[in-house]
Amino acid sequence: MVLALLAVSCGGKKNVTQYMTSREHFQYAMKFFQKKHYLKAQEEFSLITYKYSGSDVADDAQYYLAECYFEQKDYVSAASEYERVVSSYPKSEFVEKSMYRLVICYDELSPGFALDQKFTYEALKAVQNYLDLYPQSERRADVEKIHEAIKTKLARKQFESANIYRKLSEYEAAIVYYDQVITEFYDSKFSSPSKFWKGYCYFKLKEFQKASLILKRFADEKDKDMELAEEAQKILKEIDELQKKQGGTKLSQEGK
Repeated sequence: MVLALLAVSCGGKKNVTQYMTSREHFQYAMKFFQKKHYLKAQEEFSLITYKYSGSDVADDAQYYLAECYFEQKDYVSAASEYERVVSSYPKSEFVEKSMYRLVICYDELSPGFALDQKFTYEALKAVQNYLDLYPQSERRADVEKIHEAIKTKLARKQFESANIYRKLSEYEAAIVYYDQVITEFYDSKFSSPSKFWKGYCYFKLKEFQKASLILKRFADEKDKDMELAEEAQKILKEIDELQKKQGGTKLSQEGK
């Protein structure tokens, strides 16, 4: 009985579109999309991409297939389908919108800074690709806003990792992470404090020449944190006193 019903159902479904042209089938699918019947629209758009892969509606169907997933907040599937628009139909009118949607998808998938940042890096890549190809886009301001948020999150991730190593007295490992913040996210709010803590780590490692150079540069910055600036001056004073006690000679590991 069940098999018979399925056969009738499948047969009925086939009869609806079997004599339609590719354009008619696309318009049929669009009716479901416009009514927000995304699962049904998704089914039809997917069928069109396979059945009419070389037609003039193939890229349209591919784009709206991605849109169906996007509207259902299935951002992983949506991103995969938008990627297919870009790679399979590079001359399509939907490429620019698909690349913008990729930014949104990966940004939505990006978790808090303490978690794995795989999707955040995908978002960063999508942002950079979009801005490179569409520098004059009307969506540029929105993409740049997302870009700043992404960079801040990644910078914080590295900064907090550095802080963990520093608190564990793993100063060399901490320096590696502080360096990443300074070089990769130099315009983030975490760059300046990373310079201080990098100098602090060298001080704890008794590499006083490096510590002194870094902390002096930090102290000369305009937008530095004043509390950290005071700490920098205290450390510099302590380094100076230690060097005087040694009669101006270099201490262990200095100058490496």
